[in-house]
Amino acid sequence: MTPTITLTLPETVNLELADNVYVTFACGKGKLTKTGGDLIIDENVVNVYLTQTDTLSFTGGTVHIQVNWTYTEGGTVKRACTDIADVMFKMNLESGVLE
Repeated sequence: MTPTITLTLPETVNLELADNVYVTFACGKGKLTKTGGDLIIDENVVNVYLTQTDTLSFTGGTVHIQVNWTYTEGGTVKRACTDIADVMFKMNLESGVLE
């Protein structure tokens, strides 16, 4: 199954006010970042759709996930982020993209 990852941030965060939002996944030495049209944002909730190619890049085991965002305050661009969350992914025995 190709998952949609739903990340819920504290209610004090409104990502709809952010200039840019980045969701980064790291597994082993690999890293994948989704941003812009790859994300569906509703205030403090981010939904990230992962393709088959995306999920096949995870070798199985712990995948680290973090949300970073930029916002403008008083004419200055600032950056904020979440703590890193860990999710367990299992490898898939079918190692290619299926049509």
